[in-house]
Amino acid sequence: MMIIYRLCITLQDPVYFATRELGRFYATENYLHNYALTYALGFAKSDYHDLKHIPHYEQDLKPLNKLGIYLTPAHPIDFAYVTHTYKWADLRYQVRMEQSSINLPTYGRIRELAPESYFETYLLTRKPVKIPQWIRLGKWMSKAEINIQKIPAPKIKNGIFTCTYPLNPLDVMFTNELINYDVINMPPVSLIKNITMRGDYYQISLDENSKPLINIPVNMSYRFE
Repeated sequence: MMIIYRLCITLQDPVYFATRELGRFYATENYLHNYALTYALGFAKSDYHDLKHIPHYEQDLKPLNKLGIYLTPAHPIDFAYVTHTYKWADLRYQVRMEQSSINLPTYGRIRELAPESYFETYLLTRKPVKIPQWIRLGKWMSKAEINIQKIPAPKIKNGIFTCTYPLNPLDVMFTNELINYDVINMPPVSLIKNITMRGDYYQISLDENSKPLINIPVNMSYRFE
C-alpha cells in the first residue's frame, strides 16, 4: 500500500528562480517544480561543483522509481510577490568596448515569491521516509519550513477523473490518458493543471471528516522519454 504525505511549505525568505525572462524583467512563477522539490528534500543528490553546469535530472531522479518515491509539484494556497530592482554589473576582468561620453548604468527587475507564501505538495512512497522540517529553495537557497501530514489510507478507483493539482505531464502521461488540461509554462518541463484524465487514481481526504476529496493519479514516476 502506498503511503501518502501532504507537505505544506511555508517560505521564510524571498524565493527566486527565473521562470520567465521578459527583457530585463525576471519573473518567478507561483508553482514549485517537482524536480526542484525532490532535490530540496534530499531524495535526489547532485554534485556540489559542476564545471559544465548541465543538470542531470534523469541520472539523479530515476533511481527513486525503484525505491517507490515520488513527489508532485507544489501549488500555492496563499502567496504574494515582491519585486526588486538590481544594477547590472560586468564582472569580467577586461571589457573591450567603445568609449562613451555618458555613463548609463543598466538596471533590471526581479519578481520573487514573498516570505509567508504557502504551498502544498504530496509525497507518495512505498515505505516510510525521513522528511526534513527545513529546506532550501531557489537561486538564493532561501529557507522554507515543512509541515507534514500523513493522509489516511486512500481508496483506489478507476475511470475518468479530474485532478486540479499541478502535475508533471511526463510522469503521468504513460500510465493515464490525458483528456483535457491547462499548461503552466516553466522550465525544465512545463506542468499541467485542472486535468481531466482516464485511469487509476487515489481518492483521498485530508482527514476522516473531510468532505472535499482529492484525486491523485496512481503509478506516477520520474520519466524522461
